[in-house]
Amino acid sequence: METNNLGKSQKYMKEGGIHFAPLWRIIGFSGANMAGNLYMGLTMIMSFYLNGYVGMAVILASSFSTITRLWDGITDPIVGFFVDKFKGNKYIGKTRLCLIMGGSLLLLNSFLMFNVTDRLPAGPIRPVFFIFFTAIYYIGYTFLNVSNHVGYVCLTNDPAQRNILSITGTIFVRVMRAVMQMVTAALAVKYGSIRSALFFHEYWGIVAIIATIGIVISYICIMPKDIPEFSVIKNNKASKVKFRDYLDILKHNRPLQMMIVARATDQFSNTCKTSAITLVLYGIVVANYKLSGGWTLYTTIVGLVMMTFGIGAIGTKLGLKKAMQIGSWGVIFLDTVAILIWIFMDPKTLCLPGYVNGYGQAFNGFSAFTICLFIVTVVGGGFQMITSSIVNPMIADVNDYEAARSGKYKPGMIATLFSFMDKLISSFGPTFVGIGFAIIGFKHAFPDLNTSYSTSLLAIALIFNYGLELVGAIFNIIAMKFYELTPEKMKEVKETIYEMRKLNE
Repeated sequence: METNNLGKSQKYMKEGGIHFAPLWRIIGFSGANMAGNLYMGLTMIMSFYLNGYVGMAVILASSFSTITRLWDGITDPIVGFFVDKFKGNKYIGKTRLCLIMGGSLLLLNSFLMFNVTDRLPAGPIRPVFFIFFTAIYYIGYTFLNVSNHVGYVCLTNDPAQRNILSITGTIFVRVMRAVMQMVTAALAVKYGSIRSALFFHEYWGIVAIIATIGIVISYICIMPKDIPEFSVIKNNKASKVKFRDYLDILKHNRPLQMMIVARATDQFSNTCKTSAITLVLYGIVVANYKLSGGWTLYTTIVGLVMMTFGIGAIGTKLGLKKAMQIGSWGVIFLDTVAILIWIFMDPKTLCLPGYVNGYGQAFNGFSAFTICLFIVTVVGGGFQMITSSIVNPMIADVNDYEAARSGKYKPGMIATLFSFMDKLISSFGPTFVGIGFAIIGFKHAFPDLNTSYSTSLLAIALIFNYGLELVGAIFNIIAMKFYELTPEKMKEVKETIYEMRKLNE
């Protein structure tokens, strides 16, 4: 490494190979994760646009989400290899490259997908146009997703700060997700349907503005740490990455294997929680779709407090592995209780201040259903946030483990191999939802706000909203039995990397 660059990086160094970042940079970098989730949120409601304007029936529209997610997975290894081949310099590093590429491609292509397609003449040109730009859109999403994983590696390897990355990232994402659910509900009522083109035009505009701001802030925050000194061990031919390194990583990196199992099953359940499922639960079963936005915001805020204590206390004192195990057991128990509440109590009595319940009655105190579901949702949501938010710092640990094992930092390859396997398994979620609706009679159009209640709709909603999440938590517990990166092991890993870097200076 060059002496002057090494000197500049020393102010971020501690003893034993630990490097850190100021708190404000850690918080600001979470904007990239928030932006990625906002753009992913567009794809979660995409099936309504496909069904309404691109001319696809329910199963085909749901299957399209599966196909595009598979395409997203296929592009992952290519993008990851490209990112790790890029050496970077003081002007632009791997993370900033990903932020620029991802942000630009997502902004442009999402505009074309959701603002231009419905203005084209009806017929074959619409699906062709939409599919073409969707393919490029997912390449942009891959770049933005990789920026998070690469950025987490070079931003800090301090165990305490990686917990903070989890907390701040999850807070940004969850609050924004709750806000966007309120936006979805408000716009659906405003335009009369989620299928409305005007709904998508306005929704896209909100997403584009907030996501772009998040990406710009992330770029500024990562600048001093996005340099080779924090992402390279040695600068010689032996350190060059090769495409066959993917097989070596997958074969010999046991912690990554276990993270793939845990994440893929969780993501499968998450991709099944489509906007159609939310609409059934709140728009049909509860009979007041507006409540979904307020409910999400209320429960998210309290759940975030639980998650913060979970990551801060459990993660710091017992390690990330233990936090994942405790969070998973909480999800299993509380999702079971939630299902029983929806079945044996009256969902139409759900009500919050400022809203009416499913019977059209103004708020007059909290009903038994509201109290029970609120407690289970915020506590269960807190446990679920622990399991989901812990993933990024765990993958950062996996990156460090791989560097100590092989002598090469491969954050792009690790991130995209992880996401490729994740997407390969979880991509079938939307298709399963479409098949589920088709089985109960919704073959040509999704349920909408004017659809009548039925027991079969409740069953489908509970299976996809709670049941599969419960199964995913069981897989988490099994995977963590074979995950070896304890706090003691990670201390050894960091010391190994530090010694390797000293030998190669």
